[in-house]
Amino acid sequence: MQKGFVSSIFTFCLIGSIWFMPNDVHAFDLFEAWEAALDYSAEYAAARSERDAQREQLAQARSGLLPQVNANYVYQKQPSSLSSTTQSHGWNVQASQTLFDKAKWSQYQQGKIVAKMADWQLAMVKDNLLYETAKAYFQVLMLEDQLVSIDKEQEAYALQIKQSLAMFNKGAATIVDTNEAQAGYEGARAKKINVMTELLVAQNNLTNITGLEPKKIKRLKNINFGDLLGKTSKSDWLNLARTNNPQWQQQILTLENAKQAFIGAKAEKWPKLTLNGGYQDNHQIQQFYGLNHGTRSKGGTVSAQFTVPIFNGGLIHSKTQEAAAKEQQNKFLLIATERKIELNINQAYQNTLGSLYQIKAQQQLLKANSVKLEATKLGRKVGVRSNLDELQAIQSKADAEQKLAQAQYNYITYYIQLLQSSGTLSQPKEQLKIRQLLYRY
Repeated sequence: MQKGFVSSIFTFCLIGSIWFMPNDVHAFDLFEAWEAALDYSAEYAAARSERDAQREQLAQARSGLLPQVNANYVYQKQPSSLSSTTQSHGWNVQASQTLFDKAKWSQYQQGKIVAKMADWQLAMVKDNLLYETAKAYFQVLMLEDQLVSIDKEQEAYALQIKQSLAMFNKGAATIVDTNEAQAGYEGARAKKINVMTELLVAQNNLTNITGLEPKKIKRLKNINFGDLLGKTSKSDWLNLARTNNPQWQQQILTLENAKQAFIGAKAEKWPKLTLNGGYQDNHQIQQFYGLNHGTRSKGGTVSAQFTVPIFNGGLIHSKTQEAAAKEQQNKFLLIATERKIELNINQAYQNTLGSLYQIKAQQQLLKANSVKLEATKLGRKVGVRSNLDELQAIQSKADAEQKLAQAQYNYITYYIQLLQSSGTLSQPKEQLKIRQLLYRY
């Protein structure tokens, strides 16, 4: 009795924590959850800042190819001596322009590559965030649907208990029928507690990602998603990934960057040509035994500097070897990335396809179990089926409903994962398709 009371209190607390809340007219859909996640996520905000920082490398690399201008002012006074005192002051402007420096040009090319890499890195973080948000969103909906099914199951068991007690009181049934119905009811209640606990965890996860109140989640207008894959094959999705997957594109650019670094390291052996120019205006006053003598020098200069590296202790050779090794490393990393993405697409495609087949199978199973339950109820009335047979039929139908809901939500989640792996999740065309599919608008 005490255990049952404690269990009832726990169930009531879980139900209260899930359902009792102030009502809000507005419920958020998946796309509003995506927008909220992009605004709320500190990781995504950090990725944007990192992207902005990486883009500055292009301006920094370009600055080495542009004119360099410096202005100076100098004032100097020599300490007084017995015979003389000297002070001088002046200013000058110096300018230089690189005419030929292959190493700096390579650094500029690297800056452009790094800027592109930063954009792809941010796109990868965004796609991952959208997928995790969708996964959490559908997990909450799936568990809520399972709770609805379990409630129906409990109601059926409660009705069985009532009917069995009535039959027992009339002497038309044994207490065993009542006990069996009670056991089914308690099993459903235990299952409900477990699902509600999972739902609380899922809701907390959704809040952690989006900052939204999970109890305001919008129900789907359609969970019959149809054939999302259509006539596409795994190779079609892989071809999309070759041009759209952020991780793949970033690794391609990383290899290009390594190649430019190798070119730049070898270019340190090349001569450099720089054009220099300047203008100066200097004054000097010297006092010698009370007599002042002043001089002034001013004018401009133009020069060309040609520099050829001859020997630097093997530094250039070592840097070249280092760059060559890193280029080779990134070639292998690109192969590894290609294999990883191909595996991800294969798995997401197979999971999506498998979930579609599972939905069809679960729909047929639910239909069969529904027919079986009705037949069992009729058979029990005429005495050819027992109370236990009806309880088992109720359990089978409830399990089929819950597994169907799970298969349907897994199906759309796996499809979104496939979009993420192919790099097309953020494309407006795909998002419009998902919006129309889920909400019919």
